[in-house]
Amino acid sequence: MGKAQWQELHRIAQEHSIIVFSDEVYRESEHCAGDRLPAACDVNESALSLGVMSKTYGLAGLRIGWVATHNAAVMQRMAALKDYTTICSSAPSEFLAELALRHRQTLAQRNLGIITRNLGVLDAFFARYADRFVWQRPRAGSIAFPRLAGQDVDAFCHSLVTRAGVLLLPGTVYDDTGNHFRIGFGRQNLPEAVARLDDYLQQSPPRS
Repeated sequence: MGKAQWQELHRIAQEHSIIVFSDEVYRESEHCAGDRLPAACDVNESALSLGVMSKTYGLAGLRIGWVATHNAAVMQRMAALKDYTTICSSAPSEFLAELALRHRQTLAQRNLGIITRNLGVLDAFFARYADRFVWQRPRAGSIAFPRLAGQDVDAFCHSLVTRAGVLLLPGTVYDDTGNHFRIGFGRQNLPEAVARLDDYLQQSPPRS
């Protein structure tokens, strides 16, 4: 959403004593830095901001995330629950996460470079197949949700992974009814996957 909507959301939430839990795991991976929203916890003292090492920074193996908030009451309840569940994280993971965050801009720029290159690959691919897909270019992160035209998305995704080894997640797993699918483009090997998808489509012409 735009910044004005973001501010209005928090105004309404504060007016009605609603706690906003903001998933910000893709923050700092905006394709245009000017689109970046303030962290929820910085504009609303009751809000909570969620962050992780696995998305923008590409360090999923550390299994480290965090919540930032000025809401002491909620933080205390979360800490108490954590004591009864995970208690603490791996010490080596915490050390490596702290080290990585000191260099987070370098990591974010590296991964944003991969995303930007892959977006160009997807732009060209979907332009070639404009009769078979509806492509809306995302503004942040490494996930898109194109729409498949002319055939059932579940059958398409099943055939694609079975015959070409390319995994796309049909939107039906999210209860989407618009025939969309999820495609990730944050990995270096996306061009290879798109080439396989292209070959598959060449061998499977659209149904009349």
